[in-house]
Amino acid sequence: MPRTLALLTTLTATAGVAVFAVPVRSAPGTETRYAAAEWSAPGGDWAATRYSTLDRISTKNVGQLGGTWVVDLPERGEASPLVKDGRMFVVTANGQILALAPATGSTLWTFKPDVPFGGKRGIGIGAGLLFAGLRDSNVVAISQETGKVAWTYQHGPEIPSQGMSSAPAYGNGVVVAVVSLGDNFLRGRAIGLEAATGKFLWSWDVVPGPGQPGHETWPQDSDIWKYGGGALWTTPSVDAELGLVYLETGNAVPQFGGELRRGNNLFDNSVVALELKTGKMRWYYQLVHHDIWEHDVSTPLVLYDTAIRGRMHKAVAAMRTDGELFILDRETGKPILPVEERPVKQNAFLNTSPTQPFTIGAERIGPECVDKAMIPPGFVAGCYFDPITIETPNLYLPHMNMRQTPMAYSPQTQFLYATSCVNPAWMKRALTGWEFIQPTRLPGQKQYGLLAAIDARTAKIVWQKRLPYSECEGSGGALATAGGLLFHQEPDGVLQAYDARTGDLLWQFQTGQPGLGGGAGPSGAAAISYQSAGDQMIALANNRAVWAFKIGGAVPQAPAPPPPPIVREWAGRIEDATTIQVGAVRTFTIAAANKKIDWLNEYELAPARVRAKVGAPVTFSNTTKTAHTLAARDGSWSTMTIQAGATGTVIIQKPGTYEYICREHPWTIGQLVVTGP
Repeated sequence: MPRTLALLTTLTATAGVAVFAVPVRSAPGTETRYAAAEWSAPGGDWAATRYSTLDRISTKNVGQLGGTWVVDLPERGEASPLVKDGRMFVVTANGQILALAPATGSTLWTFKPDVPFGGKRGIGIGAGLLFAGLRDSNVVAISQETGKVAWTYQHGPEIPSQGMSSAPAYGNGVVVAVVSLGDNFLRGRAIGLEAATGKFLWSWDVVPGPGQPGHETWPQDSDIWKYGGGALWTTPSVDAELGLVYLETGNAVPQFGGELRRGNNLFDNSVVALELKTGKMRWYYQLVHHDIWEHDVSTPLVLYDTAIRGRMHKAVAAMRTDGELFILDRETGKPILPVEERPVKQNAFLNTSPTQPFTIGAERIGPECVDKAMIPPGFVAGCYFDPITIETPNLYLPHMNMRQTPMAYSPQTQFLYATSCVNPAWMKRALTGWEFIQPTRLPGQKQYGLLAAIDARTAKIVWQKRLPYSECEGSGGALATAGGLLFHQEPDGVLQAYDARTGDLLWQFQTGQPGLGGGAGPSGAAAISYQSAGDQMIALANNRAVWAFKIGGAVPQAPAPPPPPIVREWAGRIEDATTIQVGAVRTFTIAAANKKIDWLNEYELAPARVRAKVGAPVTFSNTTKTAHTLAARDGSWSTMTIQAGATGTVIIQKPGTYEYICREHPWTIGQLVVTGP
């Protein structure tokens, strides 16, 4: 339960929510303002609803929707455009900004920064300026009229040059920029600047230092908190009337090193409300205690007003990585839908939290556990919140049902619309928790997506559609409109329109531009809606083009690009070699902690993909402490059992591509390409 400031002396290690000031009641008539003729925030409005009140394109006439102009981009575009004051602003992946005429797509001006910024998630806008967070943690403001730099904020030594990859937020004359590289053994932070001048106002660290509330949820006998993570990956949401900015914080660091950081590790994996003017924390709610799974809270927070159980609420919807939805009061942080702490699997070495929070009665988006039929043979299929240990080196877990892909909200249906990724990952860790080991996805693994409508009053699924392609992190999500429509682009380049109430597919158009999901990195490339010369327009900036659509548009569809795979294929370089090392040493250099760690992975091959001539000896050198027998999956060849420190050789007389495994440890997988003489 929340506690008022008068009662709050310390934050206990089991606290889920705390209130730091008396809630401010907003005045009547200050409900969420949705996008209409313009699209003046990355999510349409600063409530991140991705909803347009325009209704000229509707379920009745969407079949007449067609392309009206298309413009090629100089490099990939991966963020939703902004439309403000007669200009459309498009951002490319490396930070170029193009101002286009919304009616025709003609270029008005371009801006290319000296220091690249994370254009994947776009730019902020307010007070006649465009705001971009740079990769050196500085912030630049550009005139939306001319494209000229208005000011540049350069941080001092108290703020490391970690990098920003999200669009800054704007509200009440304040720009809030967020630092995203907490995964690099640093701490995520938010920075408040005066919008008109770039003057520094405040900064807030996700991980509190000694003497600050929440520090006691970190070990008191080490300085591990200095590397505690909490990257802020996505653009904050803003309630200007309440004077609050809402952050979703990332995973704890070291990612899987639970033994190093006993406690709940605040304020990682949380929803946090800060005062816009001061950066003072008003309240927080932690969605994952003591994270050891890399479960960022990084789906943009959606602010909306609705009646629940007969009472109006100012709500914030927070989607957890496992697809569990939380509905919180955005004034107090108190759950509107009740939450219970449920027991989860325990591991004493990893200091696991005994419980994790769940919304009572909510329906999860995506599976709780891995479907064994989706993963390669030889692996263990696990579930969310299973501990990741060295004793189970072949564990596959669900990973990122919902992470970073934004939701949309329609006040017309009172549904939230979520795009989910079903793409499990091989989760492994080393002997110590300091190493950063990326979740791995292997050839032969299946994947798919989900598009779901969730009742924002009950957290229950209204309808759900299975999509052929997985969209992990790289999806832009959906656009909802007052015409009863939901627009969504698939990774095969097709822009679709659904009936927002039923999920029925009503229209589709091939843009020729494949989506950038499935490992291409986070993106915000969702469709937007705006008005031009009396027409409602739909626009999409993705990959190398910007498309605009209206009723009666005559620009034809583009040729379809090659469809993305639905089963993972081998990727990465194929090396010419005659010796393959069983057991690979990986070196981790952690500059922030002045550490260099060598880890021998006994189940990794180096190189994993090899090309050799037919009839040439291929030698496997066992550098591990265990015996290995390498054999082709098709049974055509095998080494003898190779003891620790020994070698084994095979000679293959038939050209072909061979996937092989270790018989004792079938999660050791490699590919051998044998070519003709």
